[in-house]
Amino acid sequence: MSELTREQILKLIEENGGPEGLDLSGKDLSEMDLSWTAIRQEATRLMGSDSKERPAWIGREPESARGINGINLAESRLIGANLQGINLVGADMQEANLTDANLERANLMLARLQNINLERANLRNTELTCSILRGARLIEANFQGASLNRVDLRGADLVWANFQGADLSYSHLEKVDLFGAESLEGVYFYNAFLDDTRMRREQLGEAIGEELDGRYDEAKEAYLALKNNFAEIGRYRDESWAYVKERQMGKMMHHPRLARKYYGEELPENPDVWQLGWFYIRHTTKWALDWIVEWTCGYGESVLRTLRAMGVALVGFAILYRLLNAVVDVSGNPSSTWLHCLLYSGGAFTTFGVDTLRPANDWIRALSILESVVGIALTGLLGFVLGNRIRRS
Repeated sequence: MSELTREQILKLIEENGGPEGLDLSGKDLSEMDLSWTAIRQEATRLMGSDSKERPAWIGREPESARGINGINLAESRLIGANLQGINLVGADMQEANLTDANLERANLMLARLQNINLERANLRNTELTCSILRGARLIEANFQGASLNRVDLRGADLVWANFQGADLSYSHLEKVDLFGAESLEGVYFYNAFLDDTRMRREQLGEAIGEELDGRYDEAKEAYLALKNNFAEIGRYRDESWAYVKERQMGKMMHHPRLARKYYGEELPENPDVWQLGWFYIRHTTKWALDWIVEWTCGYGESVLRTLRAMGVALVGFAILYRLLNAVVDVSGNPSSTWLHCLLYSGGAFTTFGVDTLRPANDWIRALSILESVVGIALTGLLGFVLGNRIRRS
């Protein structure tokens, strides 16, 4: 429980002549309701009395036309204070010092936090939607699981800040330096404003929040934004990773189990069995083709996958030749040992052939021609992928 009441906090601000320099460091203000609605009610009650002066604890006019004047704690000191679960919706806390403060589960929606000092503050699972953190000092702050939806973080110092699992959807991150942030693992980036935003792929972990939640349409858009941002800042390997992720999300949207969720509008209101069947055939085909492209070349980004596909094709055809006793020598004698079949397969794959080995019949000759076509296609694909890698190096 809070060691002070709301009335006592407001009285302290009033006696101080305003919040500037007010020291509430180390105080326990947990679960207190200092939201703009509570402050408005108090102001309405006061304004109804003989007092005509504007109370010192009413926040300054907001920059935007939000019409919210929460509590005024600008330039106050709350170092090490326990603000767990506190309601500060619409609060004006510009340039306040909350170093080492505990704001876990606090509600700071619509708060004005420009140039605030939240160094080493605990903001785990804190609600910060639509707040303004421009120019804030957030060194080593913990934002794990926090909602930073539509937050303005431009100019903020984020060295060693932890954003694991935080929601940065629609947030303003233009030219923000996240390079020194401790973690961006599982962060939500849907529709975030990324423009020259410095970050590294390693900080993002294996997947962003939208993908982990199975929201593949939003994940696809987020990876697209990340890809474009990585290209802007010259991190081409990271761009490649984001591009592959973007394509994987598109593939998942066509998955037979998920296609109706993302493309259901393509169907009439009450589809018959033929319409439904054609819908699933179409999207399953797209999913299968994407799977093949991913497996064979990583969407044009993986040389090793293409080499693997070439190796599998070469050995696979060799196994077929061995099972069919398909190889003979120049005299027509069976010569289908594993080594000969592998040599013959290599000759067909590369179109160079092997002088001492021949197909046993016309059906095997046709199979050899098919292998040559596969070999030519995969060799061309290898050249394409190598070109991509060279371009990004």
